[in-house]
Amino acid sequence: MTTRRSSSTARSSPAAADRPAESGLAARQQELLDALERIFLAEGFRKVTVAELAGRLRCSRRSFYELADSKEALFLRVFDRYLTRLREQGAQGAAQVPPDQAFEPYLMPAIDAARKLSAALMQDMTGYAPANAMWERHQRERLDGLRQLVERCVAQGRFRGVNAYLVAEVMAASLRRIREPAFLEAANMSYQEAIEELYGLLLHGLFRGDAPAPRAP
Repeated sequence: MTTRRSSSTARSSPAAADRPAESGLAARQQELLDALERIFLAEGFRKVTVAELAGRLRCSRRSFYELADSKEALFLRVFDRYLTRLREQGAQGAAQVPPDQAFEPYLMPAIDAARKLSAALMQDMTGYAPANAMWERHQRERLDGLRQLVERCVAQGRFRGVNAYLVAEVMAASLRRIREPAFLEAANMSYQEAIEELYGLLLHGLFRGDAPAPRAP
């Protein structure tokens, strides 16, 4: 693992108007984090060096070290920022509709994000324990929100009498499994396709047979 003066990678980010400014960061630092996100999501973080990133973004290496003290720490900061934004977008979308309509807006940011995660990023992340731990933490927080939505729909009689904790745990185990290259190869699916299939099963498999079809958000 490289540390201070070493390599890195990333990909796509939001427009400045679409995400809140991080406290204490200058506008130029926000722009650098956005640009790094685009690079890392597209290319991963292991192969590109800090020097290459500085050249591509037309800044000094010191600009990066003001944000994090190593390439890996810089990637983790960018990735945490990205995953936090996805969770916040899902929560905001779900809050605007009734619980039985909230699953699609709650889950769609993650489905859309899966389309942006390159094979290079997934491979780099899978082989780097801190990135894996960060991914698992964000997944757990998202699944806790999912469990709460299921509990509300069961209480309101919209869902079959399912165990909300079980639903969330099945989702967590499934999400871990479909990240494995061996699974994707055996299923002849991309990660993006597997995510969409999994969420489709969740969205359409919980409603009671005698309940009205969920309305579109």
